[in-house]
Amino acid sequence: MNIGNGNRGNGNSGNVNSDNRREVFAKAFCWVFFFVLMGHITVKAAAASAPITITETSLPRSADVAAMPVRIAAPRTGRALPVILFSHGAYSSKDDYSVLLDHWAAHGYVVIAVTHRDSTRLGTTRGGNDPRFMTWRLDDMKQVLDSLPQLLSALPGLVERTDSSKIAATGHSFGGLIAQTLAGATLRDPATGTAVSHRQPTIRAAIIFSGAGAMPPVLGAEDFAALAVPTLVTVGTEDLKQAPNLSGYEWRRQPYDLIPAGQKYLLTLEGADHYLGGSVGRDDLARSAQADDFVAAFQAASTLFLDAWLKDDKAAKSRLSGLPSTAAPFAAHATLQQR
Repeated sequence: MNIGNGNRGNGNSGNVNSDNRREVFAKAFCWVFFFVLMGHITVKAAAASAPITITETSLPRSADVAAMPVRIAAPRTGRALPVILFSHGAYSSKDDYSVLLDHWAAHGYVVIAVTHRDSTRLGTTRGGNDPRFMTWRLDDMKQVLDSLPQLLSALPGLVERTDSSKIAATGHSFGGLIAQTLAGATLRDPATGTAVSHRQPTIRAAIIFSGAGAMPPVLGAEDFAALAVPTLVTVGTEDLKQAPNLSGYEWRRQPYDLIPAGQKYLLTLEGADHYLGGSVGRDDLARSAQADDFVAAFQAASTLFLDAWLKDDKAAKSRLSGLPSTAAPFAAHATLQQR
């Protein structure tokens, strides 16, 4: 049974053992999904004074599956622009994070976000669970990486203005798990217990936004050891609780605690929930009084991190290198630290 992207054959589609192995692997992620839970090209300019252009395009999937919607936000000017890949949270879509994605684009990045097949925008019922969601998401992001020239050509001249050797993997919730996996963290094959790597060598940095901690047997504490690129982990103190005996904050900050030290950073948002006070990920939640502060802190910390490790900005690196190993005030309702 083929559970991956029909356009990304790995040369083994006729291998029954390989297909069975992937099926077992996918089924094991059925419950993982719950833990992480909670085309035609058209170009539309943002407001006339905005420094970015937003492009909507798509990539084909298999013949019986709808194309993958892709959103590209890019500065109107500038050269050697780094790339940010973004994977949304469970049941959300590329359109639920514009306050973050467009901020990055306005600060000199080409930001590519997709809508995965588990999105309610594509017909999935919130709370529904297909064991293939994890595999489909990883295939989506690998296809984006393989298709970068095609995607960038959606905007005239953007291919020549982009530095595709500088790419960050980012994501929220389920998307955070995808980002850390693309950046090097391994997963466990449930049939054998062996580590499986989906690391993409072009990924130079990662942002794990309210992601996932250890989830044995498919994601153990030891699986974070292979995540060696610079990484920013962001968590709210009132984040979604989904692990026994741990608060949402304790579990979702585990990627920071478990990955090897060195160029690793933790942004803690005091009082923030899983959605930055109703700012991202869902459009059916009321915004909290602190929502604007949560967004501003995330924007500032993530841009500082990206400038340091994708743009090699000396001032940004200096500021990060001066951070203490304990939580230090960074912005309203926010602390930042390193290890």
